[in-house]
Amino acid sequence: MVGLALIVLIAAGCGGATAASSSPTALPTPLVTPDPHLREPVTADQIWGAIARGHMSLVPSNATISEGTIVKRINADLEGWTLRITAYTNAAAMKKAKVWLAGEVPGTGDAPYNFAGLNIMVEYGPTSRAGPPPQADPEHRATAEKLLGILDPLLWPIDQHSVLPIPSRTIPPVVPTAAPTKAPKSPVPAKSKAP
Repeated sequence: MVGLALIVLIAAGCGGATAASSSPTALPTPLVTPDPHLREPVTADQIWGAIARGHMSLVPSNATISEGTIVKRINADLEGWTLRITAYTNAAAMKKAKVWLAGEVPGTGDAPYNFAGLNIMVEYGPTSRAGPPPQADPEHRATAEKLLGILDPLLWPIDQHSVLPIPSRTIPPVVPTAAPTKAPKSPVPAKSKAP
């Protein structure tokens, strides 16, 4: 009897019921973040729309179209200060028209905050031919920071010409550099023996 029970147990262990197979688990779909960076030529209307979507107090004044290398300029009021969005035919035309260098402090006739990227120049604040632009109060500086936060991912890299520079939020891509080459060793002159 014990032998028969042992044979039944062995037979049941070798064959019989199979374990239920589990269906393969689907892996989650990777989240793709779209690249917000615009491609040249960017229009003044694209920048206007981005600023408007940023929930800022933006009121248009007027716009001019096609003045030589300028395709369109939009004049507006942003949070109580003047805003000018200028679209040039291309980046080369914008760089030629831009008389300032990135990092310089604005002077006579300049707005307190100026941003340039691709073929777009954005100037924020009043200008005067009588002297340098006003120093920005904390409220207008906060608006300029928010404005740069909207422009930076769209027009990166952005040149800035501001009374108080605003840190950029977009991290520049890492560009691999070539490994430094070692300069050949120059022969060491032998020491001469004293007589």
